[in-house]
Amino acid sequence: MSLNREQLAAVEHRGGPLLVLAGAGTGKTRVLTTRIAHILSTRRARGSEILAVTFTNKAAGEMRERIDRLAGGRHATRELWVGTFHSICARILRRYGEDVGVSPRFSIYDPGDQQTVMAQVLKDLKVPDSLYSPRGVLGFLDRAKNRGLGPKAVDRLELPAPVAAVVQQAYALYEKRLRAADAADFGDLLLLTVELLRRARRPKEGQLADFDPAARLLTRFQHVVVDEFQDTNPIQAELVDLLAGRAQLCVVGDDDQAIYGWRGADVEQILRFADVHPGTELVRLEQNYRSTTRILRCADAVIRRNRGRLGKTLWSDRGEGDPVRVLAVADEREEARLVAHEVLHAIDDGASPSDFAVFYRTHAQSRAIEEQLRRVGLRCRIIGGVAFYERMEVKDVLSYLTVLLNPSSDLHLARVINRPARKIGKTSLTKLQEHAAAEGISLWDALAQPTAAGLGRAAAKRVLEFVALIEQLRQRAATLRLDQTLAEIVETTGYRAWLDDDDGEEARSRLENLQELLGNAQEFCEERPDAEPFEYLELVSLVGGERGEGDRDRAITMMTIHSAKGLEFPVVYLTGMEERIFPHARVLDDPVQLEEERRLAYVALTRAKDRLTLTVARRRRLYGQLQVGEPSRFVADLPPDATATVGLRPAARLSIVPPSPAPRPAPPREPRWNDDIEYDDTPDAPFTDEELGGGGHYEPVGESVALYVGMAVRHRKFGEGVLKGWSGVGDQLKLQLRFPGHGAKTILARYCEPL
Repeated sequence: MSLNREQLAAVEHRGGPLLVLAGAGTGKTRVLTTRIAHILSTRRARGSEILAVTFTNKAAGEMRERIDRLAGGRHATRELWVGTFHSICARILRRYGEDVGVSPRFSIYDPGDQQTVMAQVLKDLKVPDSLYSPRGVLGFLDRAKNRGLGPKAVDRLELPAPVAAVVQQAYALYEKRLRAADAADFGDLLLLTVELLRRARRPKEGQLADFDPAARLLTRFQHVVVDEFQDTNPIQAELVDLLAGRAQLCVVGDDDQAIYGWRGADVEQILRFADVHPGTELVRLEQNYRSTTRILRCADAVIRRNRGRLGKTLWSDRGEGDPVRVLAVADEREEARLVAHEVLHAIDDGASPSDFAVFYRTHAQSRAIEEQLRRVGLRCRIIGGVAFYERMEVKDVLSYLTVLLNPSSDLHLARVINRPARKIGKTSLTKLQEHAAAEGISLWDALAQPTAAGLGRAAAKRVLEFVALIEQLRQRAATLRLDQTLAEIVETTGYRAWLDDDDGEEARSRLENLQELLGNAQEFCEERPDAEPFEYLELVSLVGGERGEGDRDRAITMMTIHSAKGLEFPVVYLTGMEERIFPHARVLDDPVQLEEERRLAYVALTRAKDRLTLTVARRRRLYGQLQVGEPSRFVADLPPDATATVGLRPAARLSIVPPSPAPRPAPPREPRWNDDIEYDDTPDAPFTDEELGGGGHYEPVGESVALYVGMAVRHRKFGEGVLKGWSGVGDQLKLQLRFPGHGAKTILARYCEPL
């Protein structure tokens, strides 16, 4: 396929800086690789004078392979500098890094290594582990390093004073420990390389830059090409400018697909590129080769509401195509049935399972759809995650439940004995297992006699405390319903507190998965009130056991929207299009994050080639909460003449009811946050039963306040905090909160107020 006019302009451009604004499906990678091959074939530069940077090893490998094919073989490209930011920096530091404290053989610490070092740092600084977790402090360090800030500049993160003081001390000691070990973490790779190049550009007094070996890097490259520039952070952008020097700089990206702000990416890097680099030529790639016109019009209608964008309008010569469908469903189960049966019928008519993709905003939404797909005999391939019941936190809690029902299950007991960490290490566990094998008893029985297994006094005490914990839970489980038992496990074992100590995105996702598990168990109890807990475990085992790997051509693809970036599918289902789900509840009061959420919607819509369906649930049980759905604002943005809408009318405000510990005819009415707040008895339903094509009783939400994970809450002693979860009802409704500078707290709702 020949290049179009804009693509050719980007390939042949000479002179000043070049910004290629490449919309979704416009042939970005082809333009980038063809440009490099063109530079080589016209002998404008040797391979060793060209630097090409991207974000993943896979993308770097594919880039090199394409250039090889275009340039006539590996002999033409073997000297190219092609790699990720981290790999390029590691290469530079191994050659020139001694000036910044690392030898050519320095080690790169992975996240596990980093946490081990930070745990010791916090211990040495006598920082209370109840307030600061190693992972949480490392998160602050990542933020600092992404912005090019060292320990002395931590105050620029604008943290509360007590937090900033701890982070600054921990940062300095952590870096000292890493240098002493001749090691660097991933953030250091960039920070140290930038520091090296800064020094080379500003040589010490009396020293000429020409005599600094690293200074050669400032003029080494004649051409620098950067892919996915919208995903760069400040330190990466500075690195690019330093390495570009006097070189021809070309960056390729799409500001409308900047969706990694939570990782430290800064969309301003691409928005301000022309201001920072005078004389920049802007080439817009707007011809889309992937999607139909109606799909592109819907995507454009959503993204054009963002203020922070350079602007472009995608078009396609593939024709109008089918209307984008917006379907209202009763709940997440009807949503799952709709997707499963439509896909099944299409496959029966000759479609391939690999033609279909199901997107969702968070991993926790996947469970109902996973189960329904498998129920009708369809395989699913989960990208960027694992099947719901195979996720670490879900398996941990279900393993606890198994132990309560069957303490002789050595496998499950070994899994949970030190999770969360209780200082019962592998050595102690091995001694207990060997003792059990020698005596012909179960591991559970061996736990009751730890000294006989050779454990010291302190280790034996911790083991007996664990035994007492399990016995306490077993007694409680005998009087509780299944979902209550699971909630008790999450709280009493310290599992929730363990995750609460981490403010990272992964920990929040794990908490959401646990809330979804509790909601699923509550649903099971309501549908089968006489069922025993072991029947639930049996059901879960059967669902997990049905998971077939298969090859990708025989499976439907499921993923979060973040995982979908860069992919395309003939048919896409975008599920959960409700306010507080998409856009997510955490971003609704933050204009900057809301713009990123809109970009995420744009990414989702532009993955579809031929057919696109959006689903909106009237009510949804998610994270253990019953939500009455308000259609997403992104649905309201869609142009009527490009869509086909079924069962949708203007929606009501969203409310959430905390899960109840017992069967009830309606959600609880108390507590109120305070008597001055008025509540609607029943919000207006967004859809009628007739419009949904179904009947059934619609459960009112009562007078409960709307609770959601991420909600801002104020306490008179601890100030403003963030809601992580809750338990109980009525006067005993307890909120799990996290306060900056005070850590995690569990407080009765009546002592707090919403913001």
